[in-house]
Amino acid sequence: MGKNFDRALREYLKPLEGFANYQNWWDWYKNTEKRVQLYVKQLQEYLPQVSKLKILDLGCGAGGICVSFAIRRNRVVALDLDKNLMNLTRINVDDSENSFPPGGGVGEVLGSGTSLPFSDETFDLVICNDVIEHLDEQEKLIREIYRVLKTGGYLYLTTPNRRYPRESHTGLLGITLLPKRLTDVFIRMSGLGTSFPVKLVSYENLIELFSKVKFRSVINSPKWDKHLPNSGIMRIVRKSKVLEWIYNLFTPLYTVLSKKIK
Repeated sequence: MGKNFDRALREYLKPLEGFANYQNWWDWYKNTEKRVQLYVKQLQEYLPQVSKLKILDLGCGAGGICVSFAIRRNRVVALDLDKNLMNLTRINVDDSENSFPPGGGVGEVLGSGTSLPFSDETFDLVICNDVIEHLDEQEKLIREIYRVLKTGGYLYLTTPNRRYPRESHTGLLGITLLPKRLTDVFIRMSGLGTSFPVKLVSYENLIELFSKVKFRSVINSPKWDKHLPNSGIMRIVRKSKVLEWIYNLFTPLYTVLSKKIK
């Protein structure tokens, strides 16, 4: 990320200047490499390699994730519905493309996740981070991702936990546990808009959504917790669905890895 991107990002975030969460949004767009390092470690538990793949970053934001995966010798398609974000992605890619090795690169497509402009069985990996909560047609999104993935390909998806006390988009405590009408009142009182902007999901919602298509999924796999022992009886505990359920009750963020099966 270079100076051109920084200038464009400041301009994009101008409407949030003065709000308490401005720095959080700045850091979110700027610090993507640290997140990708985590994604790669998690993917490596299940994929033989995380390079030389054809990847779709669905809801690419400012393109930071695309750039990081391209540097790892992947061909990435950046897709977003927001023209301003796609402009940021183009600037980000232009600033970074000298760092791309042979086989790495990014293409940009303006489009919708619920009507993907790609043929069936196109991608090895689809990344869909913090997108699904912004859509009403959540099942349609999952079906479209399934369609464009190759058989044996993976979806890596993250989304905030609806039951977690602090809501990540607004920073407000307990707001997701309130009825919709009261939620909208608090949003207006906080000066953050006229209504609650997202449709958060629970663990049960995710299970139901992914049961609509032939995905084999793990959600917040205990394999990803490097602080949890992996010997003796704990080797069995780590594989337990009960442990996965406990993780997903208290986590601020769901991380889903789904494999497309026949």
